[in-house]
Amino acid sequence: MAMRYILVDVFTEKPFGGNQLAVFPDAEGIAAGQMQKIARELNFPETTFVLPPEHAGSDHSLRIFTPEAEIPFAGHPIVGAIFALEAEGRLEGGRDEVVLELESGPVPVRLVREGSEGVLRKAVMTQQRPVFLGQYHRQECVAEALGLRAADLAITGLPCEVVSTGLPVHIVPVGSLDAVRHISLHPEKLAEIQKSLGFSDLFVFTFETESEESTVHCRMFAPSFGIPEDPASGSASGSLGAYLVKHRAVHVTPTTRIVTEQGIEIHRPGHVLVEVDTRSGLIESVRVGGPAVVVGEGQLYASAFS
Repeated sequence: MAMRYILVDVFTEKPFGGNQLAVFPDAEGIAAGQMQKIARELNFPETTFVLPPEHAGSDHSLRIFTPEAEIPFAGHPIVGAIFALEAEGRLEGGRDEVVLELESGPVPVRLVREGSEGVLRKAVMTQQRPVFLGQYHRQECVAEALGLRAADLAITGLPCEVVSTGLPVHIVPVGSLDAVRHISLHPEKLAEIQKSLGFSDLFVFTFETESEESTVHCRMFAPSFGIPEDPASGSASGSLGAYLVKHRAVHVTPTTRIVTEQGIEIHRPGHVLVEVDTRSGLIESVRVGGPAVVVGEGQLYASAFS
């Protein structure tokens, strides 16, 4: 027997950009321990396993693994799984919405189609309402962890803050594109952050961008999960969108639209679309989405993991 997977590049319209993802479309019967071994073997930022739903009203269940651990929620595995299922003919009748079960809860996903044939162009998930888990006041330690000066962060006037729309992320503002490009991680300082917060992952952004269409330029470092640098981060982008709206760091409207650019420094450019709905100054919902490209498939021999 062999375990078949589909290779998808997510948050890009071009192959070999965005974030790599392996999707196992028929994962029933694969044990959790095997899933973790497979994720470590493939060594993509995340690997996704599609299972039958456990609850009425859901279409599929997903389990998501990084090389180091299973995680309850992530953005690019959801978008990538949708495009893989579409390629497999598993989204019957050209549907425009599905519900996926994750450990964090059900995730509605809107499918954006074009043309008379209803070609899938974009998948947009509704993330959880943001939870602001606290500011991290050791900004100098964060700067040192990134190989930057404290002034590179302080000049923004914005805080380092942990935010979650399904998975907590430490958001770090930086004043210039040049500083972001020259980040060099320092493990001993990351260890200090790990001791304080329980994780050392950092989602860095600046308002200086390479593309006129982008709102922010981002880099994501997730050593806690075995990901040296993530090319395009869906869950983190949702948290960042909520952060920017909360601090009025962007022009806020009833639906604030943000485009993140990411992965450029590691030659896998991608863009994430974020929409944040507000009413009476309160954030009501966060949506994250984008395109993806199915680039191939492969198989692993089940006997290797027995």
